[in-house]
Amino acid sequence: MIEKHRRQKKPRAHPHFVWADPERFHVERMAAGLTQKQAAQYLGVSVRTLRNWETGANRIPYPAFKLVRMRAGAIVHVEGWEGWRFARDGALVTPDGRTFHAWELHNLQLVVGLARRYMDTRKLAPMPAVAENVPLLRVVA
Repeated sequence: MIEKHRRQKKPRAHPHFVWADPERFHVERMAAGLTQKQAAQYLGVSVRTLRNWETGANRIPYPAFKLVRMRAGAIVHVEGWEGWRFARDGALVTPDGRTFHAWELHNLQLVVGLARRYMDTRKLAPMPAVAENVPLLRVVA
């Protein structure tokens, strides 16, 4: 009898289902300003299901967590931006609570651009040598 070579199943690189943490779900629901009843209506589930999610009795599907985070104004599932969110007035809020408005970030972009150009010009033009024991300012009396 000829034995067939079957392909070995490989484990998934990314799990098929991703579940959210009940504590984080509760925090995001509160940040969104939703009561349990409002959140249940928003997600299309019963209040009992929502309570079971928050107590840890049932696992929370990640899409439900993602929707609540989006309602709360969070930046959703982007590498390196964990904890960052948008405030109700459109400001970007850091994980430690500092806020940046759009105009502040625009000004920051200008300052960083100017600093980069300054550093590039310093690399191109060598600094003039300063002779020792020569005063930089002359005081004229």
